Amino acid sequence: MNSDSLYTGMAGLQAISAQMQAVASNIANTQTPGYEAVQAVTDAQLYQGTNAPIGADATLETLGPDLKPGPMKETGDPMNVGIGGDAWLQVQTANGTALTRDGSFSISAAGLLTDSAGDPILNTNGTPISLPALAKLQIGGDGTLSGVLASDTSGKARSFGQIALVATPSGKLSSLGGSLYQAPANTAFTPASDGSLHQGYLNGSNVDPTMAMMQMINSSRSYQLQTDLMKSQSGASQDLNNLLAQG
Repeated sequence: MNSDSLYTGMAGLQAISAQMQAVASNIANTQTPGYEAVQAVTDAQLYQGTNAPIGADATLETLGPDLKPGPMKETGDPMNVGIGGDAWLQVQTANGTALTRDGSFSISAAGLLTDSAGDPILNTNGTPISLPALAKLQIGGDGTLSGVLASDTSGKARSFGQIALVATPSGKLSSLGGSLYQAPANTAFTPASDGSLHQGYLNGSNVDPTMAMMQMINSSRSYQLQTDLMKSQSGASQDLNNLLAQG
């Protein structure tokens, strides 16, 4: 098996293997609220590296997450919100501000409104939302928060700010794991013009399970075919070497 075939075969296997990992992640997150499917395709590029021969090299190109919102499902839980339109929630993480469409809220021991990972949800001022003990929390379609204090017997509702809803920023989003995504550095976020929140709902994953399984089957077949081809080429090269040695 010559070096050209070796480089081409190994590059193909690496690209297919990486594609299978991306599809496997999608399959594993079909039930993860707010998860955006990874888009990955193989591409042909020039060989890289000083020892590589001239030719075409198969590589994996990750296009980033599929930004189409997942389907909204009713849960009846007042601490759940579905996100409608081209909109994202902003959360504060150890690595800075991140975006999510996972509206599984809870209130931390410190009284902060958080996502399912415990990261604080940000308001329109870009700061975490602090809430007192409430008998009931209302989340408006525009993200406004109101509720009745647990200690207030009058039943009078009070306002507690507004959840920020931002539009999809320009540039490629990077996955931080689960349903968290990070925009490119120095991104300027803008309010979502058509975003809305729906209390008692959640956005599901936007992964199509049937399509993902088909992609995994096709990738597995491609991997096997590439492996068989490399074995065949190796055997043919060995036979040729034997003939040349005998001659």
